Amino acid sequence: MSASPGPGVALRAVGRQPLSEQVYETLKGAILRGEIAPATKLTEAEIARKLDVSPTPVREAFRRLAAEGLVAIAPWRGVTVQSISDREMIETYQCREVLEGMACRLAAMTIDADGITELKHLLAASRRARSASEVARCNTDLHNVVFSYAGNAKLTAMLGLFHNVIQRDRSLTAYNARRRGEIHAEHAVIIEALERRDAEAAERAMRRHVHNGFAYRLSHPNGQESRRTIERKHVRSEET
Repeated sequence: MSASPGPGVALRAVGRQPLSEQVYETLKGAILRGEIAPATKLTEAEIARKLDVSPTPVREAFRRLAAEGLVAIAPWRGVTVQSISDREMIETYQCREVLEGMACRLAAMTIDADGITELKHLLAASRRARSASEVARCNTDLHNVVFSYAGNAKLTAMLGLFHNVIQRDRSLTAYNARRRGEIHAEHAVIIEALERRDAEAAERAMRRHVHNGFAYRLSHPNGQESRRTIERKHVRSEET
């Protein structure tokens, strides 16, 4: 049985210029943030109604999302949000561990006081964040700061190949309180190594961080358990 469509909360009416781009960005953001779950079926009519647009920009958005592997379009079956295969996840994390580890090693050689301050600010913001989307956004920005100090455009470009998988995974892990705490602790270790300009320790800390993320994703293939857990906690907090 497919997941319930339920994108009403995530999707809001878009402006009028340019419609196709806004619909695409709105749907892509909702999918990557986990607000529209894998296996959810989407229809042009439903999305058009929720976003207050005609079916044409929705159809164009679906084509772009399909080209990026975020949705699948099947004749007579419509559009379905794609899940990530085990093989794709394994290959992505194998590459991430090596590439992000190297980026962190390079960053340790060049990062300055402003960079350390920015990383600490993002870590504090992630700890204060009140929503999973905000946590994921802060964590993405933190990694991007590290990549910027690595100063290797080709390395950054290679990491860009995994952008959609990484963004989706960060969104899913942000729903789990225990994993969030682990991520904050792991980021703190990375920042401490960078502040000491210890390239070897920085690479080791980043590789351990990515490896731990991989272990978590293996036990939460679609993030569904973590979302249900936090939803139950939310309901209990409202009842008390």
